[in-house]
Amino acid sequence: TLNNTDPASNIFIELARWTAPLATASGLIMAVTALKQRLKDFFAYLGGESIAVYGSQEDISVILGQLGRRGIRIKDEERLPKAERYILMGQEEENFKLYQKFENLLAGKQVYLRCRSMNGRASGASMNLFFEEEIAARIFWKKQSLYDETGRKNFRLNIVFPEFGILEEQLLLWGLQNNIFHPKQKIAYHVFGESGKFQAIYHELSQMEDPVIFHAGQWYDSLGLLERADRIIVSDTKELLGDLLFAIPEKCIDVLAESREAVLHYESRERLRLFFWRQEAEKLSNILEEKTLDRAKSINLRYAHLYSGVEETKENKEEEWGKLNTFTKYSNISSADYHEVRLLMIEEWKQKTGKSEPDEAYLLKLAELEHIRWNRYHYLNNWKYGVPQNEKNKDTVKRVHKDLVPFTELTREEQEKDAENIRVLLSVTD
Repeated sequence: TLNNTDPASNIFIELARWTAPLATASGLIMAVTALKQRLKDFFAYLGGESIAVYGSQEDISVILGQLGRRGIRIKDEERLPKAERYILMGQEEENFKLYQKFENLLAGKQVYLRCRSMNGRASGASMNLFFEEEIAARIFWKKQSLYDETGRKNFRLNIVFPEFGILEEQLLLWGLQNNIFHPKQKIAYHVFGESGKFQAIYHELSQMEDPVIFHAGQWYDSLGLLERADRIIVSDTKELLGDLLFAIPEKCIDVLAESREAVLHYESRERLRLFFWRQEAEKLSNILEEKTLDRAKSINLRYAHLYSGVEETKENKEEEWGKLNTFTKYSNISSADYHEVRLLMIEEWKQKTGKSEPDEAYLLKLAELEHIRWNRYHYLNNWKYGVPQNEKNKDTVKRVHKDLVPFTELTREEQEKDAENIRVLLSVTD
């Protein structure tokens, strides 16, 4: 084309002579780039432990950075690259549509799907729901354990949330499930701010031993409470934090900040217990939660072995997990999450007593705490005490269970069964 010596009939023909090679070269470059990317994804898959990630560049850049060569970006919603696992970090409905579209291809693969409205969502055998605020709340209570502080203060604490957003909601939900240290404890959670919808959704909170108190006024109407509080927890690092620091001198405040830059301009930084929640929530290890998830699956498999004779194999672990409904699956996850608290208490008990293993009396105490957690999980899913008409233990439609009572009101046989559950937990986890 470039060697064509005939005069061009018009400027457009002349322009086409020069741009045609460029367009051809661009097309070839694009084709080679696409082929190169597919080859890169293929070799990442062959290398093992590959994870394909879906979402906007902003959302997934941190995850892909942690994955390195193992990371595969899902760019085309019409084609799903091969990978060992998948993380879907797009908009919630987009994630579910993508999962449904490739459900057959994803069968047997572990899929981690970001979903903020987790209540009532169904999850497949290999689908794991998560969202950043939930991850941050669970990690916060592990890193800021109240166990020692609660013991020093006779198991009486007041925790205050001056405002109540999505992050504070998750802190409350997981605090109620994980901050269980003594049968007679009273850890009171005080909530300020708009909470009407939350109270309507979680309408069985009043059944729990630890009170959740929703205040009608604003935090500045209850300065005395804040001055007496054992923990004040905020996630707002704008006006609220500055006002609190000024209004309540010398008080230490727990701050869940998105970044270090968000708190640099505060003079009284020595009064802040900082927790960079976004950084924790975007850690690959915290999204995958391999230890907690494997622990939950092991617990479920051990029960299947004890009560149904299922052989304890790797294949059966996944198969039995896939049989669970969402409620039971996350009950096991809650149990596995709380087990870290239990291990901490056992270790301290060993040091105090000099014994190598919990004795029967201490096992019974641990069983009572586990029963409290089990009750709370049910209350947070709006179950109530009741005796089903079918004379069984529970009615899943009406959400009633005859064992939703204090541990002391259980029969000795039922208490011993709870103690046996602790033995099971200790036998399959560390």
